[in-house]
Amino acid sequence: MRRHHPKPSLRQRLLRKPALVVGGALLTVVTGTIAAVTSDAAKLVVLASPSPTPIAKPVVVAALKVRDLDPGDTFVFPTAYRPDAATLRKINTLRDSSDMDELAVLMRSLGGVDVHTLGTRFVLENVSKLDVRLLDLRVSADCREPLGGTIFYSPPQGGELLVDLSFDLDARHPVPRFMEKYGWSEKSWFDTQTVLLAPGEQQVFDVQVETGRYCEYRLVADVLQKQKTVTLTIDDGGAPFRVTGMPSPREAPALYPASIFNPDTCGDFAPVEPSTYDEVNLRC
Repeated sequence: MRRHHPKPSLRQRLLRKPALVVGGALLTVVTGTIAAVTSDAAKLVVLASPSPTPIAKPVVVAALKVRDLDPGDTFVFPTAYRPDAATLRKINTLRDSSDMDELAVLMRSLGGVDVHTLGTRFVLENVSKLDVRLLDLRVSADCREPLGGTIFYSPPQGGELLVDLSFDLDARHPVPRFMEKYGWSEKSWFDTQTVLLAPGEQQVFDVQVETGRYCEYRLVADVLQKQKTVTLTIDDGGAPFRVTGMPSPREAPALYPASIFNPDTCGDFAPVEPSTYDEVNLRC
Protein backbone atom coordinates (compact mmCIF):
# COMPACT_ATOMS: atom_id res chain seq x y z
CA MET A 1 0.00 0.00 0.00
CA ARG A 2 1.49 3.33 -1.03
CA ARG A 3 1.89 5.90 1.72
CA HIS A 4 0.52 9.45 1.41
CA HIS A 5 2.53 12.42 2.67
CA PRO A 6 1.35 15.97 3.34
CA LYS A 7 2.32 18.16 0.43
CA PRO A 8 4.21 21.44 1.00
CA SER A 9 4.08 24.13 -1.64
CA LEU A 10 6.39 23.98 -4.64
CA ARG A 11 8.23 27.10 -3.51
CA GLN A 12 8.88 25.48 -0.11
CA ARG A 13 10.11 22.24 -1.70
CA LEU A 14 12.50 23.82 -4.20
CA LEU A 15 13.76 26.87 -2.34
CA ARG A 16 14.05 25.63 1.25
CA LYS A 17 17.23 24.16 2.76
CA PRO A 18 17.46 20.77 1.01
CA ALA A 19 16.78 18.05 3.57
CA LEU A 20 13.90 15.65 2.98
CA VAL A 21 12.30 12.44 4.11
CA VAL A 22 12.30 9.52 1.67
CA GLY A 23 10.59 6.23 2.44
CA GLY A 24 10.68 6.92 6.17
CA ALA A 25 14.40 7.81 6.28
CA LEU A 26 15.96 11.24 6.56
CA LEU A 27 18.17 12.23 3.66
CA THR A 28 20.32 15.30 4.26
CA VAL A 29 21.97 16.98 1.30
CA VAL A 30 25.45 18.17 2.24
CA THR A 31 28.32 19.70 0.35
CA GLY A 32 30.20 17.21 -1.77
CA THR A 33 28.39 13.98 -0.99
CA ILE A 34 25.13 12.38 0.06
CA ALA A 35 24.74 11.57 3.75
CA ALA A 36 24.15 7.95 4.76
CA VAL A 37 20.50 6.92 4.94
CA THR A 38 18.78 4.41 7.17
CA SER A 39 16.58 2.75 4.55
CA ASP A 40 17.54 0.96 1.35
CA ALA A 41 14.41 2.44 -0.24
CA ALA A 42 15.91 5.92 0.12
CA LYS A 43 19.32 5.25 -1.43
CA LEU A 44 20.57 7.55 -4.15
CA VAL A 45 23.34 6.62 -6.55
CA VAL A 46 26.22 9.06 -6.16
CA LEU A 47 27.36 10.08 -9.62
CA ALA A 48 29.81 12.92 -9.00
CA SER A 49 31.40 15.06 -6.32
CA PRO A 50 33.26 18.37 -6.35
CA SER A 51 36.80 18.36 -7.70
CA PRO A 52 39.52 20.73 -6.55
CA THR A 53 40.58 21.24 -10.17
CA PRO A 54 38.69 23.56 -12.56
CA ILE A 55 35.82 21.94 -14.47
CA ALA A 56 33.99 22.90 -17.63
CA LYS A 57 30.52 23.13 -16.06
CA PRO A 58 29.73 24.95 -12.80
CA VAL A 59 26.90 22.52 -11.91
CA VAL A 60 26.94 18.72 -11.78
CA VAL A 61 24.39 16.00 -11.05
CA ALA A 62 25.56 14.94 -7.59
CA ALA A 63 23.08 12.04 -7.29
CA LEU A 64 20.26 10.51 -9.27
CA LYS A 65 17.52 7.92 -8.72
CA VAL A 66 14.94 6.68 -11.21
CA ARG A 67 11.61 6.39 -9.39
CA ASP A 68 8.65 4.09 -9.95
CA LEU A 69 5.73 6.52 -9.77
CA ASP A 70 3.06 3.99 -10.81
CA PRO A 71 1.46 2.52 -7.66
CA GLY A 72 0.85 -0.67 -9.66
CA ASP A 73 3.34 -3.11 -11.16
CA THR A 74 2.84 -2.83 -14.92
CA PHE A 75 5.73 -3.03 -17.39
CA VAL A 76 5.84 -3.45 -21.16
CA PHE A 77 8.68 -5.05 -23.12
CA PRO A 78 9.79 -4.06 -26.64
CA THR A 79 9.29 -7.63 -27.95
CA ALA A 80 7.97 -11.00 -26.82
CA TYR A 81 9.62 -11.93 -23.52
CA ARG A 82 8.91 -15.07 -21.52
CA PRO A 83 11.01 -15.37 -18.35
CA ASP A 84 12.28 -18.74 -17.21
CA ALA A 85 10.89 -20.26 -14.01
CA ALA A 86 13.69 -18.92 -11.78
CA THR A 87 13.34 -15.37 -13.10
CA LEU A 88 9.56 -15.44 -12.71
CA ARG A 89 9.94 -16.59 -9.09
CA LYS A 90 12.33 -13.71 -8.43
CA ILE A 91 9.90 -11.24 -10.02
CA ASN A 92 7.07 -12.50 -7.81
CA THR A 93 9.25 -12.41 -4.70
CA LEU A 94 10.02 -8.73 -5.28
CA ARG A 95 6.31 -7.88 -5.58
CA ASP A 96 6.22 -8.09 -1.77
CA SER A 97 9.44 -6.17 -1.17
CA SER A 98 9.34 -3.28 1.28
CA ASP A 99 11.31 -1.27 -1.30
CA MET A 100 8.73 -0.07 -3.81
CA ASP A 101 11.45 0.48 -6.42
CA GLU A 102 13.14 -2.94 -6.17
CA LEU A 103 10.79 -4.69 -8.61
CA ALA A 104 11.03 -1.78 -11.06
CA VAL A 105 14.84 -1.96 -11.04
CA LEU A 106 14.73 -5.68 -11.89
CA MET A 107 12.11 -5.27 -14.62
CA ARG A 108 14.12 -2.46 -16.25
CA SER A 109 17.24 -4.64 -16.18
CA LEU A 110 15.30 -7.35 -18.05
CA GLY A 111 14.18 -4.86 -20.71
CA GLY A 112 10.82 -3.81 -19.26
CA VAL A 113 9.67 -0.20 -19.52
CA ASP A 114 7.57 1.78 -17.02
CA VAL A 115 4.02 2.58 -18.12
CA HIS A 116 2.53 6.09 -18.47
CA THR A 117 4.67 7.88 -15.84
CA LEU A 118 8.31 7.84 -14.78
CA GLY A 119 9.97 9.88 -12.08
CA THR A 120 13.52 11.08 -11.54
CA ARG A 121 14.96 12.38 -8.29
CA PHE A 122 18.23 14.19 -8.81
CA VAL A 123 20.51 16.54 -6.91
CA LEU A 124 22.14 19.49 -8.66
CA GLU A 125 25.30 20.85 -7.06
CA ASN A 126 27.22 24.08 -7.66
CA VAL A 127 30.85 22.93 -7.81
CA SER A 128 32.25 26.33 -8.83
CA LYS A 129 33.45 29.25 -6.70
CA LEU A 130 30.69 31.60 -7.89
CA ASP A 131 26.92 31.73 -7.54
CA VAL A 132 24.91 30.06 -10.29
CA ARG A 133 21.25 30.34 -11.20
CA LEU A 134 19.09 27.60 -12.70
CA LEU A 135 17.05 29.39 -15.36
CA ASP A 136 15.07 26.56 -16.94
CA LEU A 137 14.54 22.81 -17.08
CA ARG A 138 13.61 21.28 -20.45
CA VAL A 139 12.99 17.83 -21.85
CA SER A 140 14.57 16.40 -25.01
CA ALA A 141 12.44 13.46 -26.16
CA ASP A 142 12.17 11.03 -29.06
CA CYS A 143 8.66 9.57 -29.10
CA ARG A 144 6.77 7.06 -31.23
CA GLU A 145 3.99 4.48 -30.93
CA PRO A 146 3.76 2.58 -27.61
CA LEU A 147 5.70 -0.64 -27.23
CA GLY A 148 3.82 -3.81 -28.15
CA GLY A 149 5.74 -6.67 -26.54
CA THR A 150 5.11 -8.76 -23.43
CA ILE A 151 3.06 -7.10 -20.69
CA PHE A 152 3.42 -7.67 -16.96
CA TYR A 153 0.05 -6.33 -15.88
CA SER A 154 -0.99 -5.14 -12.42
CA PRO A 155 -2.58 -1.67 -12.65
CA PRO A 156 -2.60 0.77 -9.71
CA GLN A 157 -5.37 0.55 -7.14
CA GLY A 158 -4.89 3.97 -5.57
CA GLY A 159 -1.99 5.92 -4.09
CA GLU A 160 0.10 8.88 -5.20
CA LEU A 161 3.73 9.94 -4.91
CA LEU A 162 4.81 13.53 -4.48
CA VAL A 163 6.70 15.26 -7.29
CA ASP A 164 7.76 18.87 -7.86
CA LEU A 165 7.45 19.26 -11.63
CA SER A 166 5.78 17.29 -14.41
CA PHE A 167 6.28 17.13 -18.20
CA ASP A 168 3.48 15.97 -20.52
CA LEU A 169 5.44 14.49 -23.42
CA ASP A 170 2.28 14.35 -25.56
CA ALA A 171 1.92 18.14 -25.45
CA ARG A 172 3.11 20.18 -28.42
CA HIS A 173 5.56 22.07 -26.21
CA PRO A 174 6.20 20.18 -22.94
CA VAL A 175 7.04 22.50 -20.05
CA PRO A 176 7.85 21.80 -16.38
CA ARG A 177 4.38 22.16 -14.92
CA PHE A 178 3.72 22.64 -11.21
CA MET A 179 0.76 21.60 -9.09
CA GLU A 180 -1.90 24.22 -8.57
CA LYS A 181 -5.09 23.98 -6.53
CA TYR A 182 -7.03 22.02 -9.16
CA GLY A 183 -4.23 20.17 -10.96
CA TRP A 184 -1.12 20.73 -13.05
CA SER A 185 -0.49 24.23 -14.35
CA GLU A 186 -0.51 25.06 -18.05
CA LYS A 187 2.64 27.18 -17.76
CA SER A 188 6.24 26.55 -16.79
CA TRP A 189 7.34 26.97 -13.19
CA PHE A 190 10.42 28.77 -14.53
CA ASP A 191 8.27 31.48 -16.11
CA THR A 192 8.26 33.22 -12.73
CA GLN A 193 10.93 31.40 -10.67
CA THR A 194 14.64 30.57 -10.76
CA VAL A 195 16.86 28.63 -8.36
CA LEU A 196 20.01 30.28 -6.97
CA LEU A 197 22.85 28.01 -5.80
CA ALA A 198 25.78 29.37 -3.81
CA PRO A 199 29.18 27.65 -4.13
CA GLY A 200 28.93 24.12 -2.75
CA GLU A 201 25.14 24.30 -2.40
CA GLN A 202 22.86 21.48 -3.59
CA GLN A 203 19.19 21.29 -4.54
CA VAL A 204 16.94 18.23 -4.79
CA PHE A 205 14.36 17.92 -7.60
CA ASP A 206 11.59 15.36 -8.10
CA VAL A 207 10.48 15.44 -11.74
CA GLN A 208 8.03 13.18 -13.56
CA VAL A 209 7.11 12.70 -17.20
CA GLU A 210 3.91 11.19 -18.56
CA THR A 211 2.93 9.96 -22.01
CA GLY A 212 0.63 7.66 -23.93
CA ARG A 213 3.43 6.91 -26.43
CA TYR A 214 6.85 5.29 -26.14
CA CYS A 215 9.45 7.96 -25.38
CA GLU A 216 13.18 8.04 -24.80
CA TYR A 217 14.10 11.30 -23.13
CA ARG A 218 16.68 13.34 -21.27
CA LEU A 219 16.28 16.41 -19.07
CA VAL A 220 18.28 19.54 -19.88
CA ALA A 221 19.00 22.31 -17.38
CA ASP A 222 19.99 25.86 -18.39
CA VAL A 223 22.46 27.30 -15.87
CA LEU A 224 23.59 30.94 -15.73
CA GLN A 225 26.92 32.09 -14.28
CA LYS A 226 28.43 35.54 -14.84
CA GLN A 227 26.15 36.26 -17.81
CA LYS A 228 27.13 32.98 -19.48
CA THR A 229 24.56 30.20 -19.92
CA VAL A 230 25.64 26.56 -20.05
CA THR A 231 23.49 23.44 -20.39
CA LEU A 232 23.56 20.33 -18.21
CA THR A 233 22.10 17.05 -19.48
CA ILE A 234 20.46 14.73 -16.94
CA ASP A 235 20.05 11.13 -18.12
CA ASP A 236 20.29 7.52 -16.95
CA GLY A 237 24.05 7.06 -16.79
CA GLY A 238 24.55 8.13 -20.40
CA ALA A 239 21.40 6.39 -21.68
CA PRO A 240 17.98 8.01 -22.08
CA PHE A 241 15.15 7.42 -19.64
CA ARG A 242 12.34 5.29 -21.11
CA VAL A 243 8.57 5.27 -20.62
CA THR A 244 5.71 3.85 -22.70
CA GLY A 245 1.97 4.08 -23.10
CA MET A 246 -0.15 1.01 -22.39
CA PRO A 247 -0.98 -1.28 -25.35
CA SER A 248 -3.99 -3.58 -25.40
CA PRO A 249 -3.38 -6.67 -23.22
CA ARG A 250 -5.32 -8.82 -25.70
CA GLU A 251 -2.90 -7.91 -28.49
CA ALA A 252 0.29 -8.67 -26.54
CA PRO A 253 2.46 -11.62 -27.66
CA ALA A 254 2.62 -12.71 -24.00
CA LEU A 255 0.67 -11.51 -20.96
CA TYR A 256 1.49 -11.95 -17.25
CA PRO A 257 -1.21 -10.41 -15.05
CA ALA A 258 -0.94 -10.34 -11.25
CA SER A 259 -2.98 -9.51 -8.17
CA ILE A 260 -6.74 -9.38 -8.78
CA PHE A 261 -6.06 -9.12 -12.51
CA ASN A 262 -4.99 -12.76 -12.79
CA PRO A 263 -8.03 -15.06 -12.38
CA ASP A 264 -5.79 -18.13 -11.92
CA THR A 265 -3.51 -16.91 -9.11
CA CYS A 266 -5.28 -13.86 -7.67
CA GLY A 267 -1.77 -12.85 -6.65
CA ASP A 268 1.47 -13.72 -8.43
CA PHE A 269 2.38 -12.88 -12.01
CA ALA A 270 1.54 -15.88 -14.19
CA PRO A 271 0.98 -16.33 -17.95
CA VAL A 272 -2.52 -16.24 -19.43
CA GLU A 273 -3.77 -16.41 -23.01
CA PRO A 274 -3.83 -12.78 -24.25
CA SER A 275 -6.49 -13.21 -26.95
CA THR A 276 -9.11 -14.46 -24.47
CA TYR A 277 -8.11 -12.32 -21.51
CA ASP A 278 -11.05 -10.47 -19.94
CA GLU A 279 -10.06 -7.96 -17.27
CA VAL A 280 -13.69 -6.96 -16.66
CA ASN A 281 -15.17 -10.29 -15.61
CA LEU A 282 -12.48 -11.57 -13.27
CA ARG A 283 -13.16 -14.07 -10.50
CA CYS A 284 -10.79 -12.77 -7.79
